[in-house]
Amino acid sequence: LIHMKISVCVLIAVSAASAASARPSRRVFPRTRRWVRLRGGAEEEEEKKNPVTAALERLSPGVRVHVLGVAACTLLAMSGAVDPDATFGLDNVRTLARFQVWRPLTAALYLGTPSMSWATSIYLLVTYGQELESAVGTTAYLKFVVLQIVLLFVTASAIGLPSFAHGLVTAVIYACSRLEPFGDIVFQFGIKLKYWMLPYGLVVVEMLQKQSALAAIPHVLGILCAHFHHFFAVVWPNLNPPTDAPLQPRAKASPLAPRKLGD
Repeated sequence: LIHMKISVCVLIAVSAASAASARPSRRVFPRTRRWVRLRGGAEEEEEKKNPVTAALERLSPGVRVHVLGVAACTLLAMSGAVDPDATFGLDNVRTLARFQVWRPLTAALYLGTPSMSWATSIYLLVTYGQELESAVGTTAYLKFVVLQIVLLFVTASAIGLPSFAHGLVTAVIYACSRLEPFGDIVFQFGIKLKYWMLPYGLVVVEMLQKQSALAAIPHVLGILCAHFHHFFAVVWPNLNPPTDAPLQPRAKASPLAPRKLGD
């Protein structure tokens, strides 16, 4: 039963990652190695790459690390080796007194057991995480994610929230939406929204799915922490330009600054 659960988990993750990362115009097929005997027969041997490996290779580096972390936590929880509720959640007393230093990281990565909500989060992370990383670069993307983990850890600990993994995904989506805030996107059921509305639409969908307003708390924290970064990295420098050039923005703009449509 455990092996069957793990297989289902891997299948869902691969399907979500493949659907989000595959683009018809830039489709990458798994490389195939082939050996052919030129003389003495027509024996042919092919070695095809594992679909899980192929799907992971299509991901950008920063998103790949995030997805692998989520998968590792999910598989560890499904294996029965640990109790995720007792081991993965935030607990500052155990983190400091018993040196369970993995808790902030697992709280940022464990999205729960495989479900529609879990698969949706993986899909959104791959889709918008790769878009953000391709726009700002892997280094800037990883710095942003690390900062969000720190901010979410502080805020979640302050209000007693045991996990903020969904909030981290929402923070990535919020940062991506600020690249082209007034661009048009198609939301669920064909609803057209402006890009900046996407994180808030996800909050509404999450509350409707779980039939509880409390389900919005991790997502709201993700939006607030991502906006904290956006304000001080993008908005504030443009409100306070250097004194020697009062009408010009700072010379070194944040890589997460919004860009014009069509750029």
